Amino acid sequence: MASSQNDNNNKIAHPAEAGVTIYYWSCSLVLLAPSLLLDRPASPLCATLRIACNEPYTIEVEGKTLQTRASLVAPRAGRKRVTAVNSDIALFYIPIDMPEYAALKKKLGKQKIIDLPFDDVEAFVPTIRKAMVETLSPEAIKGLVKDVVRAITGETGEVSVPVDNRIVRAREILDDTPLNEVRLESLAEQVHLSPSRLRELFKKQTGFTIGQYARWRAVWRASLLWQRGLKFTDLALEAGFHDLAHVDRAFTEIFGMNPSKVIDAAFVRLGNCEADDDTPREHTAS
Repeated sequence: MASSQNDNNNKIAHPAEAGVTIYYWSCSLVLLAPSLLLDRPASPLCATLRIACNEPYTIEVEGKTLQTRASLVAPRAGRKRVTAVNSDIALFYIPIDMPEYAALKKKLGKQKIIDLPFDDVEAFVPTIRKAMVETLSPEAIKGLVKDVVRAITGETGEVSVPVDNRIVRAREILDDTPLNEVRLESLAEQVHLSPSRLRELFKKQTGFTIGQYARWRAVWRASLLWQRGLKFTDLALEAGFHDLAHVDRAFTEIFGMNPSKVIDAAFVRLGNCEADDDTPREHTAS
């Protein structure tokens, strides 16, 4: 009996209770959960915004701890923990290639985390709650993201950020290249830069190393391949991971949870916002 009890105590709990909804599209997602526990060594390659419709949540970033109902965290912020109990929490992942990212980057400045006034986002609580129990259209979800960012930043239009076309091209190439086929020398040659200059300019323009960006894209590629019915072993290889352990580490680094949690039908309801029309392809994982 004691052994069985110890085994139960040693089990890794789900990062959230049943009832999680994830709306996703190209490198972006909105995750909704009644309660949530995340613990990752670093933030993903995107700005992350959290809004609690109910109870406040606790978030720790690089040793700074807040109890709040709304916060904004910079990409690649160090060790981050989120504990949300009965919070009805919404997580918005805003990647660098979304127009809204520039406004959030401007808002953050050099800060790793900002405690946001809940009054700025309270008006969106009814829509968030509705999205937790119903399947909203891709247009509605993407509109929610735009409206929330606008309310937080005060920006009424897109923030203009100078972009080097060679880095744009480098990102396009990385988007279409399996992880195990990424070669710095080849990438540099294709964009007409030296390897050292490409490394320097890529980091300056995006805030990330080429390796970090390539792993980020590979995880998303693997996720979309899984949605299309590929087995986990096959999708890991096609996305360019060496093995399942490799994809597991990369997935956990980005999302703070391993893939087995996300593909658990008792854990998550998925809404694909990449459909060509405005009809979300709702399904449960299997």
